[in-house]
Amino acid sequence: MRENVSGSELPQWINLPYGNSHLKVSLVDLNIVCVLETQFVSGLKDELAALSKSLMTPTASVPLVDRIHNGDKVVIIVTDNTHPCPDNRLLPPIITALEQKVRREDITIIVALGLHPPLDKSMLENKLGKNIVDNYCVLNHDVNRTCNIGYTTYGTPADINETVLDADFRLATGFIEPHFFAGFSGGRKSIAPGVFSVRATYNNHSYQMIDHPKARAGVLAGNPVHEDMVEQARLAGLDFIVNVVLNKEKQITHVLSGDPVIAHEAGCEIVRSIAGVRINQKFDIVITTNSGAPLDLNLYQTCKGIDMASQITRDGGIIIVAAACNTGVGPTQFHDLHASCLTPKEVLQRIRHEEPIGVQWQNQLLARAQLGHDIYLVSDLQPKTVKDMMLVPFSTIEEAISEARTVLGKKAEIAIIPEGPLVLPTLGT
Repeated sequence: MRENVSGSELPQWINLPYGNSHLKVSLVDLNIVCVLETQFVSGLKDELAALSKSLMTPTASVPLVDRIHNGDKVVIIVTDNTHPCPDNRLLPPIITALEQKVRREDITIIVALGLHPPLDKSMLENKLGKNIVDNYCVLNHDVNRTCNIGYTTYGTPADINETVLDADFRLATGFIEPHFFAGFSGGRKSIAPGVFSVRATYNNHSYQMIDHPKARAGVLAGNPVHEDMVEQARLAGLDFIVNVVLNKEKQITHVLSGDPVIAHEAGCEIVRSIAGVRINQKFDIVITTNSGAPLDLNLYQTCKGIDMASQITRDGGIIIVAAACNTGVGPTQFHDLHASCLTPKEVLQRIRHEEPIGVQWQNQLLARAQLGHDIYLVSDLQPKTVKDMMLVPFSTIEEAISEARTVLGKKAEIAIIPEGPLVLPTLGT
């Protein structure tokens, strides 16, 4: 855990990630208490060599090539385009290792969409590389093609993609970062929610599960969402993971291969050491982002940055979030639930009493943040759409900051989280 940047260390300007560019914000004459950032770790000098070595010396596992047998049918589960996981760089060494034992036609790549929309060919090529798409069987997960193989101790049906279940060996790629209710991304999330069913989603992402005090970023032990996901991955027979940690330049800093639980937990500890920042107070105003593209492609994803900022904003404070949202709000159900209510409290009451409903987990998390804070949004969305979501629209970050200081006073204490969902703030001395 490290201290935040504050006082005389503060720069006069800061760049906030916004889509594929940045917003340059002047810090002059603002009462900036601190800037909360992850520790910068340099990218690996030779990613390919590091990946290949990790496959040969995985955590709690024999080398990947020794885990598979001649003639095995192998499924590789990859992330979708809402995650910055560099699957186009991970797949070549993985496939090279696999093809020492298995035929190309026995390798199937499945995009772990969860409930997200499928990727078209151009999206797949951008995500995985044209060579992969042209030469391998690549499928989008279909929530309507799952098979039940049991139930977790939390009562969640383990409804898993049929192609995943039909495989002899299951490998998943992933990117480890803080996750606002699962603790961290990566690892078991490739199975749940990556390739499971709608009804499984509603149980794992239920009001009660999300509302649990340990269903928070950075928390694994005692987190019911995480523990339920681990059970599902075990039931599904996830055999091996290749997860990475990235820096803000999207360079790979660490590779974690091997046992889906042990290797993932090791990666989470690395991320905790990099992302953890200690603070000793909450703030009047918190300025944040959703870390730019691809994480801020829509408002649905931007809830991650909002939720993190809400953890360190005092009751009655203001959150300012800059997120391009250049593909819109996200799922129609996400917009419609908020737009049909008058207050955040009403949103939460409807979810609690009417679930399952739409993509309720994201509405729940957004409404929870809105209970105690006004949220100003700088985005490419239409003002009416922003207002439908009970947010306050602004055209520029400067206008949003000016309004927040008008409301709370020029002496309002401000914190900045340039990459909102990637930081793990801890309150304490």
